[in-house]
Amino acid sequence: MEAPGEGPCSESQVIPVLEEDPVDYGCEMQLLQDGAQLQLQLQPEEFVAIADYTATDETQLSFLRGEKILILRQTTADWWWGERAGCCGYIPANHLGKQLEEYDPEDTWQDEEYFDSYGTLKLHLEMLADQPRTTKYHSVILQNKESLKDKVILDVGCGTGIISLFCAHHARPKAVYAVEASDMAQHTSQLVLQNGFADTITVFQQKVEDVVLPEKVDVLVSEWMGTCLLRVEQTPSSRLCFPGPAGIVSGLSS
Repeated sequence: MEAPGEGPCSESQVIPVLEEDPVDYGCEMQLLQDGAQLQLQLQPEEFVAIADYTATDETQLSFLRGEKILILRQTTADWWWGERAGCCGYIPANHLGKQLEEYDPEDTWQDEEYFDSYGTLKLHLEMLADQPRTTKYHSVILQNKESLKDKVILDVGCGTGIISLFCAHHARPKAVYAVEASDMAQHTSQLVLQNGFADTITVFQQKVEDVVLPEKVDVLVSEWMGTCLLRVEQTPSSRLCFPGPAGIVSGLSS
């Protein structure tokens, strides 16, 4: 007699074994990668501010160059969530670095980005084609031509030199110094020459903070739509350095 369970099994005793569900290894790897990325995001990391920043709304943090900031989450490529002095908020990622020593205190990366945007002919063509804008500048120069006559004029951020050309043509100034930091200055020099005002208008391809003029100026003019040129602190610099005691500052805006 066979011991129970030792003989061959009948079909009624066979227990079916279900085949395991196939594993989606691609999905599993993605989950592991997502988890690792999440883990990295959850680990705070200390950075140092490489430039000053002033918050533009209540969700952002203000800070000064050299301050240490704890980044809690790299929310996007441009904006990170961090903590400074017990306060949390969004921080522009391009204002942070691992070591301050890696960055020159006179680093011009922000200025280069700003001025490069004004170095393209397409942008200036669009501005010149804005008839109400250009007509307004023309009328302002005409209305003030007597005040500009025989004066030394500084045009800050001259672009194509349109305001300088209006001044030279209508006001008969003693001299016009047109300052433009972007590569547009090279084209402006040609425009001045082709319009016959090379004896009156001198173009400088520099930031106004760095330019050295041969004389004090009487009038500072600029097209400063929306920013008052505070983006690069041009107006305060030029107002302190150039105009004489009776100097005039004129901002043109459409």
